[in-house]
Amino acid sequence: MCELGERLKRAREERGLTLKEAARQLALKAEVLKALEECRFEQLPEPPLARGYLRRYALLLGLDPEPLLALYPASPSLPPPPPRARRGGPPWGLLLALLALLGLGYGAYLLLRPRPVQVVELAPEPPPQAPERYPLKVSSEPPGARVYLDGFYLGQTPLETPPVEGGRRLLRLELPGYEPVEEELALEGPRALAYRLKPLPQAPSPPQEASASSGAGKLVLKVEGRSWLRVTQGEKRLYEGIPEVGAELAFDLPVEVRSGNPGAVRVILEGKDLGPMGEPGKPLTRRFP
Repeated sequence: MCELGERLKRAREERGLTLKEAARQLALKAEVLKALEECRFEQLPEPPLARGYLRRYALLLGLDPEPLLALYPASPSLPPPPPRARRGGPPWGLLLALLALLGLGYGAYLLLRPRPVQVVELAPEPPPQAPERYPLKVSSEPPGARVYLDGFYLGQTPLETPPVEGGRRLLRLELPGYEPVEEELALEGPRALAYRLKPLPQAPSPPQEASASSGAGKLVLKVEGRSWLRVTQGEKRLYEGIPEVGAELAFDLPVEVRSGNPGAVRVILEGKDLGPMGEPGKPLTRRFP
C-alpha cells in the first residue's frame, strides 16, 4: 500500500467508518474508495474525475486534500505487456501442410460456393448525443462561500458558471465559521440556487485574529500552511474549516484541537510558543486543559 492509501485508510479507521458508510455519505461506489486506499489507480476513472473523488474523500475524513492530491500520479501506470515468445526457425513442414490444406479448401469452395446474395447496406448508427449542458447560478448569505461541484472548485459566491454537464451532480459550499452545505442536484435545466449558511455552534462568525502575546487562559493557533482544523470545547464546536494561511486563531481554554496537517499549525499556549502541533501530513488530535 502506498503513502496516499495509508493516510486515507488510517483517517477512515480513526473516524470509525467502514468503506460502505463512507461511500454512502459521498454517493460513490465502495469499490472507488477501496481502489484509492489500495492505490489501484488504473482501475479508477480518468484522472480529473478520480482527483475530484479523492478531494471529497479527504474532506469527509477531515484531511487537507492538497498534500494527498500531490501524491496522486499524473497518469496511472499500466501493467507491462507480456513478453513475446522467442522465434525459432521457420517450420517448413507445417507451412507446406497448411498450403496444401488451403489449396484443397479453395478448390472445394469453387465447386460448392453458393450463388451470390444481394447485400443490403444498413444505415450507420447515429453517433451518441453529447450530454446536455446548463448554466448554474449559486448565491449565499453571507457571500464568499467556496463552491465545489463533484469535488471541483468553481469559485466563490455569488457565482454564475458557464454551462455544465447535466445529470446528478454533488454541490458543496464551504465558508470558515459556518456549517458546510452539501446537496445532490438533478441538473436537468438552468438552475439558480440560494443558500443561507448557518453559523457553527457558539461561533456566529469566524474566530477573531489574536497576537502571539495572548496571556493566561488563551490558546493561539498560528496557521503557517494549509490545514483543516476543528476546535471543540466539550460538546461545543467552536470552529471547523480551512483558515487562510497567516491567520492567528485564539480560543479560551480548555479546548481540543484536531488538525489534518499539524506541521502547518504553530501552537502558542498562554503566551509560550510550543512549536508545530505535530508532524506534517499526519492528522492529530490534542487536548489543551
